[in-house]
Amino acid sequence: FRSRGFAMALGSAKLGVSTFFASAHQRDQCGSNGLPLTPNSIRILGRFQTLKHISHPNLCQYVDLVRSKNERLFVVTEWHSKSLVDLVESGRGENVSFLKRIAYQSLQALAYL
Repeated sequence: FRSRGFAMALGSAKLGVSTFFASAHQRDQCGSNGLPLTPNSIRILGRFQTLKHISHPNLCQYVDLVRSKNERLFVVTEWHSKSLVDLVESGRGENVSFLKRIAYQSLQALAYL
């Protein structure tokens, strides 16, 4: 992740990792065609490809999804150390023009989605 182009694209953001376990199917469960069911982690990995391509200046970027043993998944995302709550609690939330700009940017992101 240290390539020059990628670091420039992140700007002030860093990389964050979240992990979770996909629910496993019951043992010896087969589909209606008699074949074994696709593990949920594989299904999530396939659907994740759509999220990776969502790109908007007001949304954090999903970078990658890594699958490991026992249905465990690692989600790599763009991460910022300050949240909107931090900015509002620091006193900037009293500034009307700041709140208008944040509301506008949030609505732009929602409209994109």
